[in-house]
Amino acid sequence: MRIIRSIGLLLVAASLLAACAAFAGRWVPALDAYASFMPLIAVPALLGLLLARTRVAAALAVLALIPVAAAVLPEWTRGIPAARAAQVRIVTHNVWHENPDPAETSQAILDAHPDVVLLQEANGPFRPMLAALRQHLPYATDCPQGCELAILSRWPIGDRDYFLKDGAGHSFGPPLLWARIQPPGAAAFTVATLHYPHPGPEQARRRAEMAQALSMVPHDDWIVAGDMNLTPWAAAMREQDAAFAPLTRFTRSLASWRRPLPVLPIDHLYAGPDWGLADAARLPATGSDHYPLLIQVARR
Repeated sequence: MRIIRSIGLLLVAASLLAACAAFAGRWVPALDAYASFMPLIAVPALLGLLLARTRVAAALAVLALIPVAAAVLPEWTRGIPAARAAQVRIVTHNVWHENPDPAETSQAILDAHPDVVLLQEANGPFRPMLAALRQHLPYATDCPQGCELAILSRWPIGDRDYFLKDGAGHSFGPPLLWARIQPPGAAAFTVATLHYPHPGPEQARRRAEMAQALSMVPHDDWIVAGDMNLTPWAAAMREQDAAFAPLTRFTRSLASWRRPLPVLPIDHLYAGPDWGLADAARLPATGSDHYPLLIQVARR
């Protein structure tokens, strides 16, 4: 029993250390990546408490769960504008540059009956599938050589480009693909897709560039989605949520990475104040190491 209680106490102590280190990411950016696993830290804390069953273990477990709760609970309490019925069905999916079954992934996307599809890592084995998707989603963006992004739509596309451009035609902001969608009998809207690198200085630069770029364009009807390599309980995501305002993140803790089990919610969709959320769901697994997400929105 002493050995078991010692193991339990070590688990609780390790959980406390991990939770504090992850929570410190809001002040030390190098630690913020560990916040991605914040909800999982509660598991060894509770298991250790069950094994140790001592007052010391209980006190340490409570201390470990405080930063976990402080990081996780805001995600479930933040407001998301609601819509009663869906008008636009959007699929965002990182189709993975090592996808072993791109045809199956393509069919899974079509089975969701999307109006607009936003893809990342579409420059690998999935690229031949873009032609197959266009048989059902006939309007698409052109992406330059080396670009990994794609936008497809069943409605006509007007203006579109890779990077945003000012009045003089100069590019600004991070790499992103955008398109102006024109639904029949309804107001046009803009969609954009991007793919951030893993957490670090380069990602921080991209996030700052994206926030600044959004502030320079009319964005009330914008929808921005993609693989952002950020979880909702990371300090970097809370900073981005604030920086992207008045756009709101419509995805709430939808675990999208990685097969065989969904673990980390790193794929997200933001929408401007013109939009309300009807539904957001994770679709069944495909050949990618990400799950596709289906977000249904409507004009407010």
